[in-house]
Amino acid sequence: MTRILIIEDEQPAGQYLTQLIQKIDPKTVILDILESVETAVNWLSNNIVPDLIFLDVQLGDGTCFQVFEQISIGCPVIFTTAHDEYALRAFKLNSIDYLLKPIRQEALKFSLDKYYQLNEENAINKVKYLEELMHTQILNRRNPRKSFLVPYRDKLIPLRDVDFAWLTIRNSVVVATLHDDRNFVIDKSLEELENQLDPTNFFRANRQFIISRQCIQEIELYFNGRLLLRTNPVSPNQILISKERVPVFKKWFED
Repeated sequence: MTRILIIEDEQPAGQYLTQLIQKIDPKTVILDILESVETAVNWLSNNIVPDLIFLDVQLGDGTCFQVFEQISIGCPVIFTTAHDEYALRAFKLNSIDYLLKPIRQEALKFSLDKYYQLNEENAINKVKYLEELMHTQILNRRNPRKSFLVPYRDKLIPLRDVDFAWLTIRNSVVVATLHDDRNFVIDKSLEELENQLDPTNFFRANRQFIISRQCIQEIELYFNGRLLLRTNPVSPNQILISKERVPVFKKWFED
């Protein structure tokens, strides 16, 4: 079963693409059809990563590249568009194919077959990678990182893990906000930091945020079974715990 997210600003086009996909492979599940950069960033920040994304280049409030500027997308992407001037830029991202509208069933089937073939070829490598990653994570959990040297102007600033209120992605870089509300760029991905920081003090709230236990001031019940965190310092962006992550978060917070 392949879980697919469609990001397409024209509703008829999104419905047509859904019908074509399910005609080619009835086992696919269409998670949602989103129409804008804003809704795409919000959805990807608060939901489990899909297996595959069909992404229209031109959206109602901008281009799809603005999504990549605001959030890291960790799955393959098939771009769809009525024009081909963005093809080169698209293939520098997570693209496995680029479909021109109107989308033909034969072309769509070729793209899906390409995705399935890549998945099959990568299966053995993925198992090996996950085994190595698990081993690394176990070692890191035993010896969490406590100190960081971060560049600031013409200096290197020493920071401790307990200084961090939260870490988030801004404009494709990771920024650490300290408890005194200062901000520093960290030259690591959130995934690397998640594996290095002490899991008893830090929690991966969603794809955009790692939060410290100490910064949480209030926890509000939010719609669709999610939680909204109020922090000190105050975050300029909402920090949401997805419905799927709520039980894990509660266990972490209460332990």
